[in-house]
Amino acid sequence: MKKHHAVFTADMVNSTSFTREDTALWLQELTQTLRDHQSFKWLLKPEIYRGDSFQGVLKNADQAARVAILARAIMRSHAPNADLRIAIGIGQTEMLTERAGTSDGEAFRLSGRLADTIRQQKARIAIALPIPSEPLTATLGLLETLIEGWTMSQSQVITALLQEKTVTQIAEQLSISQSAASQRIAAAKWWAIENFLSTFPKQLSLYTKR
Repeated sequence: MKKHHAVFTADMVNSTSFTREDTALWLQELTQTLRDHQSFKWLLKPEIYRGDSFQGVLKNADQAARVAILARAIMRSHAPNADLRIAIGIGQTEMLTERAGTSDGEAFRLSGRLADTIRQQKARIAIALPIPSEPLTATLGLLETLIEGWTMSQSQVITALLQEKTVTQIAEQLSISQSAASQRIAAAKWWAIENFLSTFPKQLSLYTKR
């Protein structure tokens, strides 16, 4: 069975509402965090293009949802209307160059086509697979109802949790009490996010066994 990789094509929502300096800084910090995360193994590390977008190729597609949720949590922690659209193509990558924009393969084409249509969808994380995956799409729609409700402070704690920080570390980082940190975690419905992420590899395997 050939290995499936995940190609990310992401762009900022409402980027014209922010200064170019803020956009550049936020995306630089975001892509650097994704690059440095020890759990993420990149074939091509996230790279900014066109000023308000980035692309990257993840070696282990099982981590695709975690990457996407972390990226949105980071962006949403900056401003009330800051967010990302993330089109993920999962499949084979037949031709890898030094940059995602000049590479090719099934996963690249799936991600590119999805990036053209994601604005028509309500969920801002979308996944395209080689075969129809309506149940997974429906699950992503439910995930969206959680993410779209996150405040900036809730996005901050989700970001920290996805970077494997403890409640004590989060409280210290944000200069709040541990009880306040726990309240934010509960309000962000972390238990549901954690459950989704733990079952995502099994869900994904239903569509990639070929």
